[in-house]
Amino acid sequence: MKHSAKTAIIDSFKELLNKKSIDKITVKSICEHCNVNRQTFYNHFTDIMDVFKFVFYDELSKEIAQNRTFETWTGGFLATMNYLKKNSRMILHVYNSSYWPEVNRYLTNLSTILLEDVVDECVKRIEAAMDDKDRSFIVNFYRHVFNGLIIDWVSEGMEEEPEDILNKLLIMITGSIPRSVAAFISEEARE
Repeated sequence: MKHSAKTAIIDSFKELLNKKSIDKITVKSICEHCNVNRQTFYNHFTDIMDVFKFVFYDELSKEIAQNRTFETWTGGFLATMNYLKKNSRMILHVYNSSYWPEVNRYLTNLSTILLEDVVDECVKRIEAAMDDKDRSFIVNFYRHVFNGLIIDWVSEGMEEEPEDILNKLLIMITGSIPRSVAAFISEEARE
């Protein structure tokens, strides 16, 4: 029963989020929609944001988890864009809400973790050590690029096809992560 109650809560949340802003969704409205009591909700989730994070992480992380390397990051980027486009009504209802700053922090943390893996892989390939500050700088730079593109795309209504954005991004950055890592390591070696 507990598993099906959790599934009912998730399904109700997604159905409601497809219809209205996350600001207008309450624990009470979810419980009424899926016919569970509040305690059942709180047995599975702490609040509305917890449900969103669960849904987003559960649905998206399966794709991204397979694309956390330098060779496969494009698959993770494309999976993210396609997920957002497929769920555009829900995403826009979150983007245009008071929850957006918290969601943005969550997405920032998620993308930072993914980019750290890519940068660490590049450092290992070069077989050198990298200063933590420089590593953080590279990760933050690319995080701003990727997140900025995605956020701008969402704010513009997600009309452009994800593949087109990825192709433009590849033109701009192909080979730049390894070059950045190598340049920072070379700079450190000269010091």
